[in-house]
Amino acid sequence: MTTLGPDADAVTVVEELARRFQAGDAAAAELLHDRLRIQQPQSFPHGGWHEGLAGMQEMGTVFSTHWDREIRDYRVFGSGARAVQLTTQTWTSKATGRSATVDVAELVAVTDGKVSEIRVFQQDSHLLLATLAPA
Repeated sequence: MTTLGPDADAVTVVEELARRFQAGDAAAAELLHDRLRIQQPQSFPHGGWHEGLAGMQEMGTVFSTHWDREIRDYRVFGSGARAVQLTTQTWTSKATGRSATVDVAELVAVTDGKVSEIRVFQQDSHLLLATLAPA
């Protein structure tokens, strides 16, 4: 496992976090700051601000009641304490079986070598929400 110190730049931290999440590595949580804040669009069932690891887990639980998700094409850009992660995501509604694919930008802040804030911007929230609507 890769160990990152408190001086690790945001790109390195975000790339390692993505690698661990993709591998299903429980050690991914080690790269999350105690004061982690995540913002999702308010229009989503899992929307709003989420605080700490418990908030992130709660957000994930709410998300997973509605959708399955495939994430691919990870790209990370930035410098210093800030990074942008771009991915392509396919969300599939558990209720309807319909899917939509969008690009997602995440603005990430790193403090003391750990992710302290993530602000998530889906390319088309209406398209994703439409997967939940009855036909």
